[in-house]
Amino acid sequence: MFMATSLHKDGGVSPVRANRAPARPPFEIHSRGDPRRAEVETFITQVYARRFGARVTHFAPVLVSLHDRAGTLVAAAGYRHAAQGPLFLERYLEAPVERVIARHGNQRAARADIVEVGHLAAGRAGEGRRLIYLLGPYLASQGFQWVVGTLTQELRQLFVRIGVAPLELGHASSAALGPDAKDWGSYYEHGPLVLAGHLPDALRQLGKRAA
Repeated sequence: MFMATSLHKDGGVSPVRANRAPARPPFEIHSRGDPRRAEVETFITQVYARRFGARVTHFAPVLVSLHDRAGTLVAAAGYRHAAQGPLFLERYLEAPVERVIARHGNQRAARADIVEVGHLAAGRAGEGRRLIYLLGPYLASQGFQWVVGTLTQELRQLFVRIGVAPLELGHASSAALGPDAKDWGSYYEHGPLVLAGHLPDALRQLGKRAA
């Protein structure tokens, strides 16, 4: 599925030649307390403000970032393990996400195997796709079987182009947010849906397209 060549969960770097400054790894993980996390939060905030007029004030426990060869931050996202508490998208659903997956997909899904991905933000065309190709195998390496998220129409088209057909779990309505809906600007005008993807199947599909 995803063309990861160098994943560094602990923020390490690949070996470099002597007398050269270490290159920043292209894909980084930022837990709470990471000194580089503030930069990623600011990037996400700016992208959502520019795209939707939204005001992002809360972030997933873990953020990921993608940098180009010059070390410039070009894309980011966040994720939350379902076993650690309620997911943001569950406010759109009538039942816990694992039960909704079982109902719509006729497949059993354990909560411990589910991860919610959100905050997907790209600074320029093509970088969101690059991040998806890197994030997928990383999440699989952490033992996740199901990825869930809220995708706008534009993001759904991206997944169609890369050959992944997620399972639709429901509509994301601004009414579920109450007064907080005002912080999201025009986001809900872009037809967001709650979707789920079986990660091993998605990886196989993307692997075929990359071959």
